[in-house]
Amino acid sequence: MKGKAIIGILMAAIMVLSVLAVAMPMAVATSDGTNFNTIAGSAIQKVLICQNLQFEGYGGYVTVSRIVSGDVENVYQTDVQNRLYNVNWPTIGAFYVNYDPALKLGAARISVEKPDIPLKLKVGTKEVASIAEGTPLKVYTGGINLYDNDRVDLVIIGPDGRIKTDTTNNQYFTDISVRELKGYDDKLITNGWSIGDYTFRVKSKPANACGLDASSDVRQLKILKGEISIDAEQTSIIELDTVAVTVKGVAGDIIEVKATPCTGATFKDGIEDTPTGAGCEFTQDIDSDGVRKYAIEFSDTGTYTLRATVEGGPRAGDYDTVDITVSEKGVWFDLPSAVVIGEKLDIKGIANTGTYVDVFVDDILYARLHDLVIEADGTFSKEILTTDVDMTVPGLVTLKAWLDCAKRPGESPPTTSADGSAAILVLKTHLDATISNTTVAPGDSFEVFGNASSDYVEIVLLSPDGGNGTGMDGLYGTTIYTVPTFCNSTNSYNYYKKLKVDSDADNGNYTIIVLNPGRDNTYGDSEYRYIDSILDLDGDGPEPGVTDVSNKTQEEIATIISDIIFATGSDDFMVIGNIVVA
Repeated sequence: MKGKAIIGILMAAIMVLSVLAVAMPMAVATSDGTNFNTIAGSAIQKVLICQNLQFEGYGGYVTVSRIVSGDVENVYQTDVQNRLYNVNWPTIGAFYVNYDPALKLGAARISVEKPDIPLKLKVGTKEVASIAEGTPLKVYTGGINLYDNDRVDLVIIGPDGRIKTDTTNNQYFTDISVRELKGYDDKLITNGWSIGDYTFRVKSKPANACGLDASSDVRQLKILKGEISIDAEQTSIIELDTVAVTVKGVAGDIIEVKATPCTGATFKDGIEDTPTGAGCEFTQDIDSDGVRKYAIEFSDTGTYTLRATVEGGPRAGDYDTVDITVSEKGVWFDLPSAVVIGEKLDIKGIANTGTYVDVFVDDILYARLHDLVIEADGTFSKEILTTDVDMTVPGLVTLKAWLDCAKRPGESPPTTSADGSAAILVLKTHLDATISNTTVAPGDSFEVFGNASSDYVEIVLLSPDGGNGTGMDGLYGTTIYTVPTFCNSTNSYNYYKKLKVDSDADNGNYTIIVLNPGRDNTYGDSEYRYIDSILDLDGDGPEPGVTDVSNKTQEEIATIISDIIFATGSDDFMVIGNIVVA
């Protein structure tokens, strides 16, 4: 009995549907270019948000119900004329006309969509932002979901204002149907249009588009003269640079593009519109949008002329040229005049082109100097130890640089001339000292001189009475002098100091210590460049880590200095000597 009841319900539903199908035609929503979208029949009806709707053939007042997951979410009631205005319904859910909750059916289904007016400007299949005068233009609105009878304006604003009609080419752009608008997807004629900037937009006419007030995005277009022109992105470049070239003209014109002189100039195959095997000249037609783009590279210096010439038709013989000046590529080093064996060295400089630079040291490319990156400002830099590149023997070393070369570490340098070179003197790490006298009288002077592999040396004089004594300058028992080195004619770094003995200085045997802080420019494992930053000479409250030597003996002070200089890992140097003040 339960099964029979179910079958009975199904049969009743089928009968109702059959009656509805007979009573209602299978019409769909339509627009006849008026203020309403007419909803009639039992088929699925398309409704766009913001349209006005007119219901016909459903009898009495019409309700539209939105069903979500089987439940009625919203009910919309027409007015006495069976109309709904400015529809603003959700696009999610199923909409029914005169919905029957028991049967879960309605007299018709409604599909709600957002209005969509896509707009693209094309020549052929290519979207364009500029065309040559007279080039046919496609106003592409593929995917537009307005009704064909809805009325719209194709709003075109040019350099002379809005264009509503184009009687020259028999074209009309106001109060046209969507069907007529789609016709401009075939072509819009631009013969006689002014040169300049244009905007395009499609806008519906509410009173003739079911009340819909919608528009497309604005598209920009530049109409150019139908003359041939050629331009280069850069007109002053470095050899081996690639230059972007643009040729503009009338679509379909055959043009010859040529570089003079030919030697050293090559259009690069396959880049942009450059044909294969172009070499330094080729022939090609102007693209449908009136623009062709190429790339050219120059392997030699000089001035080159690029020429684009129209080969046939009414513009045959028209041409345009552009000159490009190519300068020599180069690398300039920024190096010290000398470096000490085992010292850090910053290999740096600047290049006027290129991506990488390879630096050969005495014609050997070491891994540490392979493919140094050239930054956006042209600079490159790599810090090395001289031992990384075999700068281990005193003498003059030559550095040569090549830009973007294909050599690998260990290979011989290119046969072409180097893009840059420099020389640097490699010095042996050392310190020596000479004291001019063995004795000196108070009030007299003596000299300390020698050679060092640093920017300066320090001379420390220790009184026979140590830190408690009166030193050679008449002050503390420990006297310190900082003496700069200077480069002589043989590229050696010498120092010289004439020292005067104060008349109040202690008599006796002075210890003289000459110090060199080494490659790291600091003493021992400290952070100090100068020895008087480590020793407190007068005992007036030394800072933490500073050694008070004001009460130390001569021997104790010498030992403290020696321990600093010869600490583990230290690269400092010390020479010790004596002189008697008497």
